[in-house]
Amino acid sequence: MKIVHLTENMEIGGAEMLIGQLCRWQRAQGHDPSVHCLYSIGRLGNQLRQERFEVLLHNSSGIGGRAGSIYRELKKLKPDLVHCHNATATIAGAIPARAAGAKSIVATRHGIVAPPYTLRRELKFAFASRWCDWIVAVCKQARANLMAAPFAARTKIVCIYNAARALPSNENPPAKSGFTLLHVARLHPAKDQVTLLRAFALARTKVRDLRLWIVGEGNERSDLERLAQGIGLNGSVTFFGEQTDVGRFFAAADLFVLSSVTEGVPLALLEALSAGLPAVVTDVGGMGEIARLSDATLTAPPANPAALAAAIEKMAQSREQLPQLAKIARQCYQANFTLERMASEYMALYESAPSCLHSGG
Repeated sequence: MKIVHLTENMEIGGAEMLIGQLCRWQRAQGHDPSVHCLYSIGRLGNQLRQERFEVLLHNSSGIGGRAGSIYRELKKLKPDLVHCHNATATIAGAIPARAAGAKSIVATRHGIVAPPYTLRRELKFAFASRWCDWIVAVCKQARANLMAAPFAARTKIVCIYNAARALPSNENPPAKSGFTLLHVARLHPAKDQVTLLRAFALARTKVRDLRLWIVGEGNERSDLERLAQGIGLNGSVTFFGEQTDVGRFFAAADLFVLSSVTEGVPLALLEALSAGLPAVVTDVGGMGEIARLSDATLTAPPANPAALAAAIEKMAQSREQLPQLAKIARQCYQANFTLERMASEYMALYESAPSCLHSGG
């Protein structure tokens, strides 16, 4: 099957990493995947090029220019399947893909798409999605939100949980002392690292050997570093910036923590489960669903430092249970969140598209 993944860019991010993983799995299964970007190739796109995947840039200006570029390239390529990732790619690409003769079109919304809705954007997405065979939500809450969106194509909306590759064991973990928390995310208000730092400060009053590693980069870094210094966390919090090898951090830490105020199904949490790392997360988006599937994950309400601190304290004070919790976390990952499971579900969806069935593809 000739598969085109259409996305805004291939900079480092959860959806973009998933696209790369899908491409590798699909090629290993004998398919022919490629990636088409609307705005920039990005670091991950260049990495895929080095692996001899085709990665194209539709560098035309304006909606009409991009639509025309997509139409012309797909007309030449004649793909069996076009997979649009997120709203912008669907709005720009679904109609040109159908006009170019793509047998099947699937759109995935990788975020939670929570109300209140941006009406103009959702109306555009609703219109474009009428040309799609399926619309994929990455968790049950995301599906419920999409179903409630204005003029949604409700009969086409399905749920496929995100997945992550299992992190390889790493023999070069960073040095640690005490009970170490790991936070892997971009430094952005949606991830609410302010609440994380305040919760960590509260938890340290009860658990004196707590340490916090923050892996990720973003515009909020300098403000967060000043906050950490201002509330007396010097020496107990380390900002590592963006890292290409996050596996060594998962291998060394004791507990994974996410403090987001909005989420879909974050890859970092799934990677934590694959590494056997228990977690404390805010109950937003798909994270609460994951916690209910895994007895190794505790939840706290978002934007509530005291509640997040209490969950961290509970885990730290039960550290003798970590080996058993690690086993539970890995079992949850294997049962629900492997890349093979997600990729197989997408392939089944591709092949069940009405237009694909009608054409015998």
